Amino acid sequence: MKKLQKNDGFSILEVMVSIIILTLSLVLLLNMVMVALSANNWSNQATMSTQILQEKLEELRTSMDLVDGIDTVSNISRVWSVDSVNSHLRRVNIEATWVNDRGDTLSNSMTTYIRTPFL
Repeated sequence: MKKLQKNDGFSILEVMVSIIILTLSLVLLLNMVMVALSANNWSNQATMSTQILQEKLEELRTSMDLVDGIDTVSNISRVWSVDSVNSHLRRVNIEATWVNDRGDTLSNSMTTYIRTPFL
């Protein structure tokens, strides 16, 4: 009796299923990359706004020019207000606002107290 030789290989159905699985995996991976890039951009803007807030705070502390104001640095708008707590203490509120790539308005704020030698 003669045995038939069997050629083992992949069927077209197996190849198509594996291509579909690979395609879905790559699409999901691309989505994760886009989410990571968006989060990275938000993180950069939040860090920059914190640095800009700290910079303004140090400027107000060293100059002792404690008046309300507004300005814009690197597409980040800063607004600060100075309130008198008592005769030698001022509360400084600083807020940074920016618009992200999706058009959402985001903000970061900081409040501190500064002792003044004058009334």
